[in-house]
Amino acid sequence: MTAPAWDTLIRNALVFDGSGGPPRQQDIALREGRVAARGQALPTSQAARIIEAEGQWLMPGLLDIHTHLDLEVDLEPGLPEVVRHGTTTVLVGNCSLGTCFGKQLEGEQNPIVDCFTRVENIPKPVLQKCVDAVHWSDTAAYLDHFADIPLGPNIGVFVPHTMLRVEVMGLRDSISRAPTEAELARMEALLAEALDQGYLGMSTDGLPFHYLANAPHTDKRIPTQYASFGELKRLLQVVRERDRVWQTTPIIEHRARG
Repeated sequence: MTAPAWDTLIRNALVFDGSGGPPRQQDIALREGRVAARGQALPTSQAARIIEAEGQWLMPGLLDIHTHLDLEVDLEPGLPEVVRHGTTTVLVGNCSLGTCFGKQLEGEQNPIVDCFTRVENIPKPVLQKCVDAVHWSDTAAYLDHFADIPLGPNIGVFVPHTMLRVEVMGLRDSISRAPTEAELARMEALLAEALDQGYLGMSTDGLPFHYLANAPHTDKRIPTQYASFGELKRLLQVVRERDRVWQTTPIIEHRARG
């Protein structure tokens, strides 16, 4: 007996193919996770499994390029609300915030809680629970840990500039002074290493209402906003050399050029 040509045949779905054209009622055949055929009245005898989809929409998975699911993904890796709405890929590490360098605790300083609380309006106890779940301490281990959790969607990651500054300078110095040449060189090296590991690029933020949440720094903005254009230029050159992406919000205020 000949094995079926297709694993699954989805019949009579209203297909949005991503081209921008109008949807069409079609059959879609799948084999080994890929589209093997599409058209009208494909033969059911060629499929091991048949899904009747009349009245249902069928489309490529949605790509959500701007999320702050960095913390949620480790508490509920399936991200059911994301997948339920048709999203199959999410990007994290946006707006200079993320967890790829680990907990980054320093004395009483808790940068993840400090940065995310007011920027994302997440209660501190919830954020602390997320921090407690962090068990990695560098960018490579962060990427590796995704292989050990039952992810729902695919994950892509940016290197968050705020956390990069904190990693090299510490939270207190990252909001009070410019980096030394040695510190900036270290940031360049860490960024290059992460990009070579598979990170999509670097993220920054320029919105003037993004403040820290913990005393004694509640009058300070998140560290990325204290970077001069000179610092950003140096780091973005690393991104450009690897043909990666700069994700940013508008930088709407004057910054030093040094």
